Amino acid sequence: MKNKFKVITLLGLVLVACHHNNASSLNQNSSLETFNRSSLSIIAPTGAPALAFYNYGELNNFETNTDPSNITAIMSAGQKDVVVLPTNVGVKTITTAHAPYLIAATLTFGNFYVASLNNDQDNVMDANDNIVLFQKNNVPDRLFHYIYGNTLDDGIYYVNAVSDASRALKAGTFTDEETGNTLVANYVLIAEPAYSIVKSSKESVSIYANLQEEYRLRSNNHEIFQASLFVKNTLAKVTVDSFLSSLKKDIENVIANPSLLSEGMNKAHEPQTLFGVSATMAEAVLRNNNGMGLGYKAAKENKADIDTFLALFNIEETDEEIYY
Repeated sequence: MKNKFKVITLLGLVLVACHHNNASSLNQNSSLETFNRSSLSIIAPTGAPALAFYNYGELNNFETNTDPSNITAIMSAGQKDVVVLPTNVGVKTITTAHAPYLIAATLTFGNFYVASLNNDQDNVMDANDNIVLFQKNNVPDRLFHYIYGNTLDDGIYYVNAVSDASRALKAGTFTDEETGNTLVANYVLIAEPAYSIVKSSKESVSIYANLQEEYRLRSNNHEIFQASLFVKNTLAKVTVDSFLSSLKKDIENVIANPSLLSEGMNKAHEPQTLFGVSATMAEAVLRNNNGMGLGYKAAKENKADIDTFLALFNIEETDEEIYY
């Protein structure tokens, strides 16, 4: 009789435990599914990183900025819950300016290409050609030199931003900042979707090199952890987890179904101003083998790849304490 009572008691405990675990699981899933997108303040650079937030365009809590230095200042002051910046810039802002954030995930994995104007006699990029790069000493420049070394430096000229590189590719000429002379461009380092915008009106240009592929070859199959998401270190874990889960699902869904991108972007009052690209063009580039390198990878699980990328900027191995 005692044994029978013990069995019944144990079964009761098991059932209670199962019910408790299932209830916890349901509560957690419910929390993730019902995440309120307007609950966190978010800022991102226009262009590819902003497109990860295609479902946030109509919300007042999401904003973009064309100048990453403005976002860096906002991050340093701890003014937003979530900040998106080039990975190297965000990490440096945490380590040197003591910004109150943790790196949580990477959202873009490279959208850089060398475009050819097809006016080079031997069709081989070398130091005798005029090669236009943008953002000297920043991601595009460091990436280019990591891949090609210094052998092309005699032919390299710099412009300030990707918009200037776009103009050089479209016009076929650019201004040498040192001499003021107008020169003919042979090759231009450019990013998507800027390349596709130029290509739509100038069929003669073509892709000479995909720098994502070149980086993989050079770095023993590592990826470019280009732009990352940083969360304020005072946010509740359940809030951050719900946000990240929702964002990851958004990104996975839009890669599988690119029509969701323009559908979400067009809910914004002025999509092209907010995201830095028209919804139609953004969707077209995404459909073209995810030309903007959109994706989602948790930062902590990919620390080795992040450290490899940061080495381009002479940033030492990161401490685990800056990871979410």
